[in-house]
Amino acid sequence: MPIVLIIWGFFVFLFCYLLGSIPFSWIVATLYGKNLYQIGSGNVGAANVWRATQRVEALLMALAGDVGKGALAMLLAQKFSESCFAPYLSVAQTIAAFSVILGHNWPIFLKFKGGRGLAALGGAVAFLNIKLIFIVLVTIAFFIFLTEFIMKKGIKIGGNLKEKIKGLFTIFISQVLGRMIGILAAVILVLVFYPQIFKVVFPAVILSGIKHIKRTKEFLKK
Repeated sequence: MPIVLIIWGFFVFLFCYLLGSIPFSWIVATLYGKNLYQIGSGNVGAANVWRATQRVEALLMALAGDVGKGALAMLLAQKFSESCFAPYLSVAQTIAAFSVILGHNWPIFLKFKGGRGLAALGGAVAFLNIKLIFIVLVTIAFFIFLTEFIMKKGIKIGGNLKEKIKGLFTIFISQVLGRMIGILAAVILVLVFYPQIFKVVFPAVILSGIKHIKRTKEFLKK
């Protein structure tokens, strides 16, 4: 392999890892006076920002940052591959998706204690195919609420419309087992119908899955 390709791949990895390491959720929570490590799941992610602040605008800012860096990493990969590296675009995208999730999950700026990478991964997938991200979200949501319904023998949410929406969203971010089943189902769908995208994001999916193992075990114990 030519040394220039190795250098090129290293720069794609380094830039995207540093981008992924920017802890937008931690920054947003800090602006609201909250320490994500001491609240909820202790995870540095948008869902825990919601648990910590209960503010829609805080959640949206955290999501925008995490999703945005996933999409931006793919854009950087595309820019790095223009002209002479164009034939290696899929390789650059694979490196970018992997390294941005690596940075999010193990950020150098937070002593390698980060999140689980779902929002950033969603940004990377959305960049590749915006329609696919809706299919993935609907699949995950379906299994989250199906699992919640089976485990609780129904879904009962009281209060006014605002409280009902909050209750549904709380289920969405807290039903860990349903989320894992939904992610697995979504991965299978992508593999079957979008094999090229699957090849690009699969290494990043593995990183996100690794960070979900501990949380899933804790959920099952409870």
